[in-house]
Amino acid sequence: MRHLAHVPALLLAASAILAPVAARAAELADLVREQRVVQVNGVSETWKLEWDALPASACGPDDVSAALACPCSGFAYGEAGKLSLVRLRRGAIRETLDLTGFFRPGLGPGAGNLAVLQRWQPVPASAHDEDDDWHHASDFNFLTRVRSRGSASVMRIADYNHDGRANEFLLQVGAAGCGRHRMVLVGVSKYNMRLHVFASADAPDEPLELDAQTWEAIRKSAQAVHAVESSCEQQSGGMESLVTVEARQGIFHAQRSERPCASPVSARPVDASPVS
Repeated sequence: MRHLAHVPALLLAASAILAPVAARAAELADLVREQRVVQVNGVSETWKLEWDALPASACGPDDVSAALACPCSGFAYGEAGKLSLVRLRRGAIRETLDLTGFFRPGLGPGAGNLAVLQRWQPVPASAHDEDDDWHHASDFNFLTRVRSRGSASVMRIADYNHDGRANEFLLQVGAAGCGRHRMVLVGVSKYNMRLHVFASADAPDEPLELDAQTWEAIRKSAQAVHAVESSCEQQSGGMESLVTVEARQGIFHAQRSERPCASPVSARPVDASPVS
């Protein structure tokens, strides 16, 4: 039985070895912001949004007045860092798409060198209810309550280019004012089976960046979508900006134009609707 005297020492040695391994595993798990199983050509794949290091706070709940202001619209309460989309498939090597560079300088808190993702959704002010973040920001347990809400969903997989395959999702890359969330589309298509950010046939070297409302109109309609991107109320130069987008056989076609605000139809609010 003499050898049993060595068991505690062996256990301590094993614990000393396993503790750093467990800590590293936990750290790697914290780097995964979101994970989804996506069906591509009938095969299940795993897509992950991953930070390259633990992210910093951006538009965080520690300063509600800044987080709920227009520059942080869609990003509150968020995190910032270097971000990649990772694709894992059985029998294939790990595929990675760096997303950080698609975030626009001056549009939102990312400043072009960091990606920003909303982590927890705020509770905005309501005319009918005072149980919102504005009224509770000074509560001693406010930060704890925000962090207990669970992570906001980022990868909402859908078929935006109408190719019959739900293999893409929207990513907010900027905020062009209150409620105007600038988005790009990320995923794969039958014409490009590598992870990519979608462009239009008219500007193949530039990401197709649109307001969230315009993308939603495109998803819902196979017809061309006509939208006001900057209305007369938002512009000071006497012109408003328009965009027409259509997905034909899985390929986007986008045309931008301007018209004078003196036009009788220019007074309508920003919209996004199919063209009949």
